Formats: sequence, structure tokens, C-alpha cells
Amino acid sequence: MKAALKLELRRLIFSKELYIALTIGLALVVWLFVYEVSESVRFAEQYALYGDKVSGYLYYPKTVFNSSIELEYDALPPILLYLLFPIIAAFPYASTYCKDKKNGYLKNLLVRIDRKDCFMAKYMVSFLSGFFVSGVILLSSLILTMLVFPVLTPEAVTQNYYVQTGNMWGELFYTMPMIYTLLYILIDMLWCGCMASFALLISMFTRSAFLAVTGSFVVFEVLDYVLSLFSLSRFSPITFLRPIQIADGISLEIILTEFIVFMAASFTGFYFLERKKDVF
Repeated sequence: MKAALKLELRRLIFSKELYIALTIGLALVVWLFVYEVSESVRFAEQYALYGDKVSGYLYYPKTVFNSSIELEYDALPPILLYLLFPIIAAFPYASTYCKDKKNGYLKNLLVRIDRKDCFMAKYMVSFLSGFFVSGVILLSSLILTMLVFPVLTPEAVTQNYYVQTGNMWGELFYTMPMIYTLLYILIDMLWCGCMASFALLISMFTRSAFLAVTGSFVVFEVLDYVLSLFSLSRFSPITFLRPIQIADGISLEIILTEFIVFMAASFTGFYFLERKKDVF
């Protein structure tokens, strides 16, 4: 098991797909950072001239907790990031597995490594790839924003924050916002690992890397659309993964229950069914 895991981790670290996924995510982080800095400078200039009339309410400076990509609520980069997370998370490894089947690498590997060890290692590294990529992106945004914007405790009266006190951990956001942010980043990292694992499940049925990577995206987008039709958006991962909580009724129970269901489905399908195949 140790040898198989070491091999798959090495392949992940040296794969170009990993760095392409990181580049896409970090490009969105930098885009938002430049946008937030320019908007802050523009607002400061206007406020110096016109005072509170510029905003219409009590002025409170931009902070880390409404400028990082996790908590910015109306700019395009965070919308794109959370929309594309199923693809970004899946791209580093799901595409690799499809290539392994297509070029015969998997057949040669199974001759040298025990099947159980091989498929367990692949599943673990798939999860870790999504977990790692999302973590680098989200934490990079948080750290970059902290270099420029103050780490001030949010004030609900300023109306500058989308999180409400009635939301999940809402009170925590307005008392210990950094703890709230880090906990939500952890949730996002776990779910991105889950999305990557689910893409591995989809890769069982295709040799096309494109279909494996985009298939996970399609599943989560269709699920989001269907749930929204029945006013159940709080059950959609695309919705509840945004820390600003754009739907009411989101709870930790929903997030964890769905995480367990998707992980169980992907693990059962890939580890117990895929490894029993004689032909790839």
C-alpha cells in the first residue's frame, strides 16, 4: 500500500494538470485582489470628497472578511471559482486515471501492484488532489487579502457583509470571523476532495479525460438546478459551499450528510466495483 500511495502521489506532484488547476484558481484570486484594491482606492477618494453620502450608510472600511474570494459577495471571480470548483478539483487526477486506462499504463501497473492497494491509493490521491488544490486557492486569497486589508471584526450594522446572524455559525462570524472563515475553508476543501473522488467514479465509464472532468461538473450543476426548482437550494453543494451562504436554511447536518453520501457512493463504486474488472 505504501509503495502504491507513494507512486500515485509522485505522479500527482509532477503532473501538469495539477499546476493548470492551480493556475486557473490563483488567476481568479489575483483578479479579485486587483479588483478589490482598485475599488477600495476609488471609494476612499470619493469618500474624502463626499463623506457618508457616497455609501448611504455608516462608513466601515473594507476588511479581509468581505474582500477575500471566500467572502466577497458580488464580484465575478468568486462566482466563477465556486461554479468551476467541480472541474478545478477533478482536473488534476480524474483525467490522469482516464489516460492510464487508455494508454495501457493501468494494465501494466496491476501486474506489479496488488489490486486493492492500487485502487485504494488512486482513490486516496484523487481526494487529496481536490483537497490540496482548493486549499491552496482559498488560503492564498485569504493571506493575500490580509496583506492589504485590515482584519477587523465585522459589524452587521454597516450592511457590508452578506452573512446573517441567523445563518449557520452566523454569531461566530460576527464574533470570531477568522475561525468562521477557516472552518468554512476546511469544509470547502473536504468537499472539493469529494468532488474529485466523484469524478473518479465517473471516469469508470469513460476513457475520455474531458468527460470524466466535466461529468462531475454537470452532475453538480444539474443537481443545483433541480433543487432550485423546488426551493431546496440549501441542499445543493454548489450553493452551500460559498461561505457567504447565499441560501437560507444551510446547516452543518446537511453539509456533512451529503458529504458522507457522495463519498460513500464514489468509494463503493470505484474501489469495490472498478477493481473487480478484468478488462480496462
